[in-house]
Amino acid sequence: MGAEATNGQWRTMSVATGIAGLAGFVLVAVSQALVQAGGGEPAFDAPGQEILGFFETRNDTLYPIGSYLGLIATLALLWFFAGFWAVLRAAEGTPPWRSVVALGSGLAFLILVMRPGWDLAGFRGDEGLDPQIARLAYDDGNLGFANAWLALASFLFAAGWIIVSSRALPVWLGWVALVAAVGFLVGRAFWTGPIWLIPYALYWLWTLVISVQLLRGRWRPAPSQGQFDRLGRGME
Repeated sequence: MGAEATNGQWRTMSVATGIAGLAGFVLVAVSQALVQAGGGEPAFDAPGQEILGFFETRNDTLYPIGSYLGLIATLALLWFFAGFWAVLRAAEGTPPWRSVVALGSGLAFLILVMRPGWDLAGFRGDEGLDPQIARLAYDDGNLGFANAWLALASFLFAAGWIIVSSRALPVWLGWVALVAAVGFLVGRAFWTGPIWLIPYALYWLWTLVISVQLLRGRWRPAPSQGQFDRLGRGME
């Protein structure tokens, strides 16, 4: 395959991955806004009666739409993880084991966040809930989300390690990924507190920067050398 065809395929992958990352962020934001309509969610360790009140005040139309958009967001992030794996693999070189870890960790994250939890209570809300059932569904969803932070930490650690060691991408992106990875590990240890919001914000900031650069076609492998171009050369 010629260099021009390779560049064309890489451009397609780069743009599609950038769009997927941005779409994932927008869908998650809209999903959360719709799910939260009627009042913000209680703390992770809130009592059952407060959790029951939360589910009872969900909008009958907006809540299921928000839940559905959240599932679509996971599909968008699947495309992002797959495309960014190609970037990491090209940056890592041989053997590409850390990039495989990053992809597998990203998939594990998506599987964990797709577990039903809140939706169980929301789906049966019209039939009546008691505080204990509401708390069980709420805790199941939140704990599944908290466990997903470990998979996300693994993804960020593998990606950050590749970026820092290869210097094929801006090194600061690697350090941000590593800091966020450590933050998620700490956040899981204290999952009922708000500390997880710090690495979560860092993760989305990192994803947005990566997605914008991919959408602009700033990163590609150099087909003549089999090496990965640094940021700034772009695609001719």
